[in-house]
Amino acid sequence: MDQKERDNLLQWDGNRAGFYEVYYLKWNDFASRTACWIRYTLTSPMPNVGKPYCELWGIFFDIDQPANNFAVKNRFSIDQLSWDNDRFRVSIADAELTHNACHARIADDETQHSLQWKLTFDSDVPTYRYFPNDWLYQGKFPKTKGLSPHVNARFSGTLIANGRKIKMADAPGQQTHLWGTKHALRWAWGHCNAFREDPNAIWEGLDGQIKLGPFASPHFKIFYLRYQGQDHFFNTIPHWGSNKSHWDLGRWTFEAADEELRMIGAVGCRSDEMVAVTYMDPDGEHLWCNNSKVASISLTLFDRHGNPLGDLTSDHGSAAEFVDRRTYPEVPVQI
Repeated sequence: MDQKERDNLLQWDGNRAGFYEVYYLKWNDFASRTACWIRYTLTSPMPNVGKPYCELWGIFFDIDQPANNFAVKNRFSIDQLSWDNDRFRVSIADAELTHNACHARIADDETQHSLQWKLTFDSDVPTYRYFPNDWLYQGKFPKTKGLSPHVNARFSGTLIANGRKIKMADAPGQQTHLWGTKHALRWAWGHCNAFREDPNAIWEGLDGQIKLGPFASPHFKIFYLRYQGQDHFFNTIPHWGSNKSHWDLGRWTFEAADEELRMIGAVGCRSDEMVAVTYMDPDGEHLWCNNSKVASISLTLFDRHGNPLGDLTSDHGSAAEFVDRRTYPEVPVQI
C-alpha cells in the first residue's frame, strides 16, 4: 500500500461504541450538468442509544432542473459491513469501495428514488490533511478527524439516477475519509477542483465550531489552495484564528493569507440548489446538513506585496454544505 491507501484504512476496531466513520465521494459532471455525493458510513452508537449499523447514502443534483434533486439512503445491520486490513476495501452488503473504484445501488420504495453507480477514480496529488500536526489525528481533540486521499479526483464510469443513465469521463471530484466520536457543533465546508481559469487548481475550506462544555467555541477556520502547481496550507493553529470567515445558509465569504499569497473568496448557492439530510452523533443527538454540489465560487488572489494574481471561478462546480443543530424551512429535510 502507498500512503494514500493507508490513509483510507478503516479506523473502527469492530467493537468500539461511541464512534462513527464516513467515506464520501463527490463529483461534478459538466457534460450532463449534474453532480452527485455518495457516502459509505458506519455508526456505532453509545450503548444506551442503539445497535451499530452501516449505511449507503446518495444525493443527486441537476443544475438545470433543481426539482430533480433528491436524496436516498439505505441502512443495514452492522454484520453487513466487511473490510480488509492489508489493503483498502470496505463493503456494505453488495456495495464496495476500494482505493480506486466503487459500486453500489440504493433505493427507497416509499419515495421511489434510486441511485446506482459503478465508478473508477484516481488523484494526482498527495493526501490533503485538514490538520497540520500528527498529534491532532492521534489524540481525543478534535473529536472528528478528516483527510482526503483523493482531493483532486477524476471519476469515470456510470451513474443511474432515478432511471436516468449518465456516463462520465474524468469528472472532477473528491474522495474523503472522516472518523470520530462527535460531530462539530456546526460548520460550513466546501471544495472545488473545477475552476474555469485553471482546471488543476484545488480549493477547500472549513469553518466550524465545537462545543466546549456549555459554550460554543470560537470558529476554527481552515483553508487550502493549490494554485499553479503550488500548495498553500492556511491550516496551522495560528491560521485558525487569523483567517477571516463568515457564513450563513447558502452564503460564505472568507479570506486567508500565507507568506506568499492572499486569497479572498465567496461561495454561494440558492436554497433550491441544496438538499437537507439528517446526521446523528453516536450519543444520539441530531444535526442537519444543507448540502449542495452545484454551488458557485469566486476567488481573487494577490501576491505577498498585494499585486493581483488573477481570479479563479466556477459556476455550479463547487461543493458547499452548511451544517447546524437546527433545520431551515427553506431547505426541506429529505432523509
